[in-house]
Amino acid sequence: MTLSEAITSAVHDAMEVDQTVYVMGQDIGVFGGPMQSSKGLWEAYGAQGRIIDAPIAEAAMVGTGVGAAMAGSRPIIDLMFAEFLALTMTPLALEGSSVAYRTGGDVTVPLVVRAKFGVGPHRGHAESCIGMLMAFPGLKVVIPTTPQDGYSLMRAAIRDDNPVVFLEHMSLLHGARGDVDPDVEVPIGRAHVSRPGSDATVVASGLMVHRALRAAKLLESSGTDVEVIDLRSMSPLDVDTVAASLQKTRRLVLVEESWPVAGPASEVCAQLVRRHPDLMREVRTTFVEPPHTPIPFAAHHEAAFLPSVQDIVDGTIGTDSQVPSAAGTAGR
Repeated sequence: MTLSEAITSAVHDAMEVDQTVYVMGQDIGVFGGPMQSSKGLWEAYGAQGRIIDAPIAEAAMVGTGVGAAMAGSRPIIDLMFAEFLALTMTPLALEGSSVAYRTGGDVTVPLVVRAKFGVGPHRGHAESCIGMLMAFPGLKVVIPTTPQDGYSLMRAAIRDDNPVVFLEHMSLLHGARGDVDPDVEVPIGRAHVSRPGSDATVVASGLMVHRALRAAKLLESSGTDVEVIDLRSMSPLDVDTVAASLQKTRRLVLVEESWPVAGPASEVCAQLVRRHPDLMREVRTTFVEPPHTPIPFAAHHEAAFLPSVQDIVDGTIGTDSQVPSAAGTAGR
């Protein structure tokens, strides 16, 4: 399956066994969803009134979803693109994510909000807003990197009694392929060691995981054994898995394509310092991040904005290392 097919399959399977699950979003009906993200769902469930095409009113969609979730449904809201999440912060992050806390768990908000982000073939709409989302207590945020994670994390998100923002990288939706076992469970809040290693720990998410794996393969030629950790869950963060890796490597490379100020890489580092201060005194840390600028639209500026495979290689062992160039490998 592609990542997109795996996510859609997870939604289909959940709707098949639970009548309270429905989908609301823009262009999700006969159009098949943005980048075909709801392909086949209209044909299967449209006649039941469980695939609801909505107007361009993101706050209204999410506000309706929060209310429906409080009343016993499990809505999935498709906002198209993550930049539109900023329009939903009052119902989603200030209200929806705090309901269980304010009611002592008597009322919950089992809501999933899907949004696409990242530099990809669609062009534009690359902003992720991840740093903003991570700031709100009670709001969970996940980014699947593989089809298996796409399927398993979506099933976990639908089952969760808290609101979950499900971010889908546009470069991976139809580019990442793999087998999917519907019985494999991936809990929200647990990172994955995508590649074991002993010399350096590279921490990434989304597209940057794929680039980190390619960088690790290049670094093998210089005798550098890199461990790559896919965060998968941005909130809650699994910094204990990162810390366990650092016990071996004492070398941390944080790779991120979101803005560097108050973003995921900064938060991973901050949580490591808070929870493992003695360990972090012995760890050499490097950030491989884009500049703190708006994401450019022109393709050549866009490519320069994102950390490349070569940037990750250089960030891991320095620009003066004797490692084969990553020229020609920085594509998606």
